[in-house]
Formats: sequence, structure tokens, C-alpha cells
Amino acid sequence: MTMQRQWTDEDDLDDTVIRPGRTGADPAVAPDDDTVIRPRADEPGSHGSFGAPDDDTVIRVAGPGAPVGASRSDGAATILPADPAPVRRLPSIRVAGRVVRLDHPVVVGRRPTLPRVVRGPTPELVTVPSPSGQVSSSHVLVHADGEAAVVEDLRSTNGTVVRPAGAAPFRMPSGASIVVLTGTLIEIGDGNVIEVLSPHLRVGPADGIPPFPPTPFPRIPFAPTP
Repeated sequence: MTMQRQWTDEDDLDDTVIRPGRTGADPAVAPDDDTVIRPRADEPGSHGSFGAPDDDTVIRVAGPGAPVGASRSDGAATILPADPAPVRRLPSIRVAGRVVRLDHPVVVGRRPTLPRVVRGPTPELVTVPSPSGQVSSSHVLVHADGEAAVVEDLRSTNGTVVRPAGAAPFRMPSGASIVVLTGTLIEIGDGNVIEVLSPHLRVGPADGIPPFPPTPFPRIPFAPTP
């Protein structure tokens, strides 16, 4: 008499192989674990429930926080790259014929020097001509505050004139600090003007920035530095 082997529920469990992860790692969350489910192939011509006898379905566990996309044709989960970090937008200034992005502070003056105490990135020194001495050695410091710029008068002798876009100009008190927006012009004497540019501007060797717009306001005179 020929005995026919009966298929039981326990046989389905025999085909699931779980490989442990690294030593000491939790097998349930280890990122390198593979769960391999193989169909039964102990009987000739048997395809089991998953297709051909030699087919393997591999389920890979992603690392913590990794996004998982749709499964590939070979049955393995597709791990998608993480979203790129948002681009930080910073304003720029145009001074002395060049454009400087405010990813670091900028000191502008006739003979600028670094502050005695520097917190954060080292300021860049930008020298401007001042034949009549209206510009102080270190006249103003400009740095970014989000998408705006902050102008600080470094106790200059003749002060700093601020011309906001669409508003009347005013002279900053000595040592004052103010937040300025795109389009603001900052006069420091002897025809030297600092223009605040948009944070959405791409600064490069050929930035194609248009020249200074005509100033609709009368000039505020500067006195020469004694």
C-alpha cells in the first residue's frame, strides 16, 4: 500500500527562515535582518503557494526612519532616499562693485578691522575708498537675520544714512542696529552705497544684477572725518 503524505499547517511554518541580526541587536528591529519565505520544493513539480520552487520572496527591514516605497519586481522592498534638507535663503549685499552673500557677517569701512570679540563666523572685511575721510575705518557691520539683513553702525564719526525702499531716508544714531529689507540703500559717505539684495537671488560670477536705481531723495550731507 502506498502511503500519501498529508499536507499540514505546520509545513507552511517550516518554510519561513528568519536570520538574526548583529550580536546584541533586537531581531525585530535590526536593520540588516532578512525574512526569506521559500515555497515547498520537496515534491516534484510542486509550486507551493508562491510560484516556482526556486523563487524566494525577500522582505528587507529598513533602518529606523527610512521611507519604504513600492516593492520591486523581485519582491524586495525599495528604500527611497530621504528628502533633501530645505535650502536656507539668505540676503546678499552689493558693495564696492561686488556682491557678497550674508552667510557670514561683513564689516565695511575705509580700513576695516575685525571686532575684538567674534561670535560665530569670522566677518569678511570690505574696504571702500574714502578720499575725503567721510567713511570711518570700520563703519558698519552687516549680517543676516533670516531673510532680512541687519545693519549695525560701528560708532562711525559721520553716521550712516538708511534709505528704505519707498520710504524717507533717515540717519542712524551712532552705534544703532536696525533690520533692513530688500531694496534698502545704506550710504556711508564719499558716494559709497550698500544695497540689500533679495534672499532669492542666485549669487554667482555673472549674477547680472542691474545697476543701482536712481535715488529719488535728496542727499543727506556727510561731514569729513577730522
